[in-house]
Amino acid sequence: MRIATSTITSMATGSMTGAYNNYSDIISKISSGKNFTKISENPVDATRVLKLNEQLSKLNLYQGNIEAATNEMELAYDTLGDIQDEVTAINSLVVEAANGTTTPESAKAIATEIKERVATIMDKMNTKYMDNYIFSGTYTETKPYDKNADGDIVYQGSPSSGGKRNLTISEDTTFTYNITGEDIMGSDETDNFFNQMKELDTLLNADELDYDAIREKIKILDKTSQNVTQAQGSVSAQVTKLDSTKTINDSTIVSLTEDKSDLEDLDIIKVATELANAQNSLQMSYQIGSMVLQGVSLLDYI
Repeated sequence: MRIATSTITSMATGSMTGAYNNYSDIISKISSGKNFTKISENPVDATRVLKLNEQLSKLNLYQGNIEAATNEMELAYDTLGDIQDEVTAINSLVVEAANGTTTPESAKAIATEIKERVATIMDKMNTKYMDNYIFSGTYTETKPYDKNADGDIVYQGSPSSGGKRNLTISEDTTFTYNITGEDIMGSDETDNFFNQMKELDTLLNADELDYDAIREKIKILDKTSQNVTQAQGSVSAQVTKLDSTKTINDSTIVSLTEDKSDLEDLDIIKVATELANAQNSLQMSYQIGSMVLQGVSLLDYI
């Protein structure tokens, strides 16, 4: 049975087209550096890569959360250290003022310095990281401390029991933190640092000094110092947890990235062989196709 010329031509053209497409696909792979650029090319591996990309995207989000939280915690730790320095300095000044030999004039000078240091502490308590006040608890957009109409320094953040700030730092781990001004400066009138410092200012500016009453203010300074130390300890533990989780996430990212690379990255040696074979097939299909299209009988070459 004779094969129609049109059929032979179609077969030859199809062979050349197939060989060219195969060659072109390999060139595209080499250009992209990937085994496949479309799901249809390798549905199984492509689907696995999509899942790996989703996992890596989540992990990168977690790492961003960790970085932001760590930066804020480190700023909080350093700021608490600055506050501790001011409290210690005020304590020394109160001890000096409570000395029975301190004159009203000297006490007034001490009061002035203490007032400046109290103002510094208020500024430190109003420290921000990015757009968040770090000592406002959950009210991160509200300045923790400000003066009211009477000149009293009042707390405006969330109460200590007013909820927690949460960040997801791994698939099954949430980082919870909530540093409030009340945790550090006290909430009740008797243990509130700023209220007690206002009373101290009145005592130091009196014409007749009450040394015992002045000395009593050392208690609030000791309490505030303890609060600051406890807060620093809590922050330090939180940073340690963040660092540990970050290390685990980093290890997982490396592992998943390697898995993804194994699936989609080209094996250069293998693809070089495929390219050479594709080039030979393409050249051969062109030679045969050329003979067919020019009307040369294949029987002449058998």
